[in-house]
Amino acid sequence: MFRIRTNTETDGRSRPLMRIRYADEWVGILVVATFGLFIFAIVEAGILRDWLTPSGKLHFNLPESGIAGLAVGNDIELMGIRIGSIRSVKINPHGNMYAIADIDPQFEPYIRKDSRAIIRHRFVVAGASYIELERSKGPAMDWEFAELEATVEPNPADMITKTIGDIRAGMMPALHNADKIMADLAAVTTAIRSGKGSIGGIVMDDKLLNQADAVLKTLQDSIERLKPIEGQISGVLKQTQGTMENLRQSSGDVRKATPKLKDTMTHLDEASAQLPALLTQAQATTNSLKRLTDQLRGLWILGGGGSKAPPRRLRAGDIKP
Repeated sequence: MFRIRTNTETDGRSRPLMRIRYADEWVGILVVATFGLFIFAIVEAGILRDWLTPSGKLHFNLPESGIAGLAVGNDIELMGIRIGSIRSVKINPHGNMYAIADIDPQFEPYIRKDSRAIIRHRFVVAGASYIELERSKGPAMDWEFAELEATVEPNPADMITKTIGDIRAGMMPALHNADKIMADLAAVTTAIRSGKGSIGGIVMDDKLLNQADAVLKTLQDSIERLKPIEGQISGVLKQTQGTMENLRQSSGDVRKATPKLKDTMTHLDEASAQLPALLTQAQATTNSLKRLTDQLRGLWILGGGGSKAPPRRLRAGDIKP
């Protein structure tokens, strides 16, 4: 960095032209700064955090149908947050594939035994694969050996292909039936044109059409004859309507008079209850008048005898058994 030149002009002894002061201090500062940058890089990269807080290990049992392009280093997400990555993909002695993932310890409480693990593509049908975990509230996970079953999200392209296949399988029998129906319809049309059957005879034979025209004319004449009767019927209906209106008015009057009739019947019942007493009084009055009349007849002023008639007694010989 610095070039040292000797100077021999004065006393013949060589000595450097430039002398660096505090060289050891500068070297020490440089070493300390380098060490500080190294520590900062370790902290920023998360290596120190991984040393101090080891990540959890989560085993995924992969489906036998395929792993949808899952590879080492793919992300593990929970609620849209990256919480870990695939560390390795292995095969067990039974031939089944499984993956081991490193999980951030702070997200371990959200992963339970009934959490679902779904392998998806980043862009639905393309892009890198990742495993999405669903938050659950089931039994807590045993992180001594944490294990989940992973499933592959159905590919939309495969679903569309399967749907088209199902539609085709359902439509082909209908198309065959439609072909048979069209063939039968063509045969029926041919038979009708040739005059076969009842419908063919009706369509192709003019006699039936002429008879139908005659029947229609007769029916029209009958309708013309019925028109005057229709007018008379209309008049009768109008009279009937007037009669019905009168009946409605009479019914209304009777309905209005019904409360008064009830009052009249009530008064009549009360008068009937008093009638026996009045008859008794009338009979007593009649008897009194009769006695008074007899007395008046016996008065000499009115031509009476003035004395009572002697009582007439029967003789003993007049009594017969």
